Amino acid sequence: MLGNPTLPVTVLLLLTGSIQSHAEVTGYVKSFAIHQEGINSGDTESDRSWQSRNSIRVMWDKSDSRTSWQLHYELNPLISSETLPQEDSTLAITDGSYRLTDLHEPDTSKDKKHRIFQNLDRLNLQIRFDQGDLTIGRQAITLGAARFINPTDVFLPYDVQTFNQEYRIGVDAIRYQSPMGDLGELDLGVVLGNDANPEESALFLQLRGNYSGSDLNLAISRFAQQNMIGAGIQSALGNFGFWLEIANVSGDTDYTRTSIGLDFAFTESTLGQIEYHYNGAGSKNPADYDSQFTSTAYQRGGVFLLGKNYVIPSVNQQLSPLTSLNLSGFINLDDDSLFLSLSTAFNIAENFYLDAGYYHFSGDEISESSSGSPEVNSEYGGSPEVAYISIRYYF
Repeated sequence: MLGNPTLPVTVLLLLTGSIQSHAEVTGYVKSFAIHQEGINSGDTESDRSWQSRNSIRVMWDKSDSRTSWQLHYELNPLISSETLPQEDSTLAITDGSYRLTDLHEPDTSKDKKHRIFQNLDRLNLQIRFDQGDLTIGRQAITLGAARFINPTDVFLPYDVQTFNQEYRIGVDAIRYQSPMGDLGELDLGVVLGNDANPEESALFLQLRGNYSGSDLNLAISRFAQQNMIGAGIQSALGNFGFWLEIANVSGDTDYTRTSIGLDFAFTESTLGQIEYHYNGAGSKNPADYDSQFTSTAYQRGGVFLLGKNYVIPSVNQQLSPLTSLNLSGFINLDDDSLFLSLSTAFNIAENFYLDAGYYHFSGDEISESSSGSPEVNSEYGGSPEVAYISIRYYF
């Protein structure tokens, strides 16, 4: 059942009335088998655990000359050998931010080792005019030019540890997009939060263009009584690809975020990237990490990294036409902690893939303070090692 009847009713009726028996349906089925090491650090203890995480996504899309309809629904059953936490950065779930209302999570309170998430992720109507497109309903909105961390992106970006990042989480919006020249675009809209409350909703404007071979973008948004203005560029520096994105947020809380990076193709099958990210909303002191989660930047501004200064290297190797390997790291320069991700993907058959990955964390672990309470000493030092294998099938 829906949380309340304020979901875009007009869109729902249009979609329901438009679905034909011959409409094409696509989607995927994914299953992750996950092993997570236990934690024994200070007062924080957890046992080694095994998890089965599954995703079933069904997508219905239909277009004609003037309109298109989109409906995507995803169901995520989870089973664990140990009690599942209420929050987990590796899960691609939404807390309802920037949505008028949402589907309830099925009640699994009697069994804390089983949880089911459901996500009505797309529900929109797009109307095409000669000058541009108007999209009404739940849709994906992405801002920014950087590769790893987008400072201008406030609408539900994924945490870097999230396993399934294939589809951006949808938000409820009224959006207008219009081309500007051959390579430019005007993109503006209103994103509606809970019951369209102005304090939980947002406005945004993004301009994209190209000048002398460089892609440029300007982004302005108003969210949670905060004002954000940002800009970005993607270009070439000799044989290197280059990007820069910066955003300044002002209001109740003022901060600046910046990402700058380079990529280089060592061979036709090997691509290296490196990005530096400055997170003005974060802290150099790990003692502040827990309190930051309640701030506007982390609740409504799309910020999830806790420190201030990061280096993010990455290497992707195409081992064969059917096999790829990726290694990336997120290094917190302030507390000297590290999150390292190694993953590989193999195309077994048409539309069928086998993946495997490993998450390694290092840094100062959680300790016990003089008062006997847990004391966080680094961003990644208290996280358990994770290994997984997964299969995915597309239909």
